[in-house]
Amino acid sequence: MQHNTLLITGVSGFLGGHMTLEALRQGHTVRGTLRSMKRADSVRKMLASHLGADSEEALKRLTFHEADLLSPKGWRDAAAGCDAALHVASPFPLAAPKDEQEVVGPARMGLKNVFDACAAEGVNRFVQTSSTVAIVYGHGRQQTDFTEKDWTQLDGGMISAYIKSKTLAEQDLWLMAKQQPKMAVSAVNPGFILGPILDRKDAGTSGDVVLKMMRGEFPGVPHLGYPTVDVRDVVSLHFLVLNDEKADGQRFAATANTLPFRDLAKALKAAFPKEGRKVGTMAMPNFLLRFFSLFDPSLRVVLAELGYMASVSSDIARKRYGWKPRPAEEAGVAAAQSLIDLGYLD
Repeated sequence: MQHNTLLITGVSGFLGGHMTLEALRQGHTVRGTLRSMKRADSVRKMLASHLGADSEEALKRLTFHEADLLSPKGWRDAAAGCDAALHVASPFPLAAPKDEQEVVGPARMGLKNVFDACAAEGVNRFVQTSSTVAIVYGHGRQQTDFTEKDWTQLDGGMISAYIKSKTLAEQDLWLMAKQQPKMAVSAVNPGFILGPILDRKDAGTSGDVVLKMMRGEFPGVPHLGYPTVDVRDVVSLHFLVLNDEKADGQRFAATANTLPFRDLAKALKAAFPKEGRKVGTMAMPNFLLRFFSLFDPSLRVVLAELGYMASVSSDIARKRYGWKPRPAEEAGVAAAQSLIDLGYLD
């Protein structure tokens, strides 16, 4: 395997952290971006705790670079000398913003700043982390048979600021790619990402769902479900695409299976008889979730999605690369196990 110098954005995040770990394990040199260098020591310690005995040697190949999605400052310095870029960083709000531009703006401007810097510095390969939310929404109540050929229709229903941000950012990507024919560009579209949490202080948006279930904070399970995938499988697909010269101009859905939240709760309950004793598995009536959303703004984001559980085929990745993602239930159990190991439930 050729060892490259990779630009990875958002290395302090859930997916970005896993991406960085895998890159270092493969022997690559990594230039990781942070919004503030104040995070550098804590992120380095977090990564070291998961690299094991080889951490000291591996971390010699990691440097941090301060760069904010909303500013072009710092991005060319970060991209200089890189062979490829994995653009992972993107805002993921816990609650609906008052102004959708708080989410849409950073997603689109961030992509432009990173892409322009990579183009200016002669980066050869660019892989964008998009999402299945750029595929499955705005099609009425259609819930099955979505593929990479489908695009979310922003004039349709159930369009949140996050959905809009991921859809517009990926559309921007393909427009910019046409202007840079020398740069090979691809997109990976993961579903709802679960799997082992890395950070002792921040479980992340998806990890927080599992944490609340394990703590018994949900009086019932809402009628929700998403195309789901383990973070480790998302990472492996990124590197398969990165190393595929023929992947230029293509998008790849990364999903294992659609996981209803009630099935996730049942899997947690079965896997952890002791730690999961507080997990509720009873279905929550839709009217009750709407009532709770009056007091918890984070719930308002999903009200329009009640009962909508789309499925997205990942056959292209499976057939092309032999990619075999873990069942989504296993990803949920792995997330819970890591939360236990990291002391979140103490």
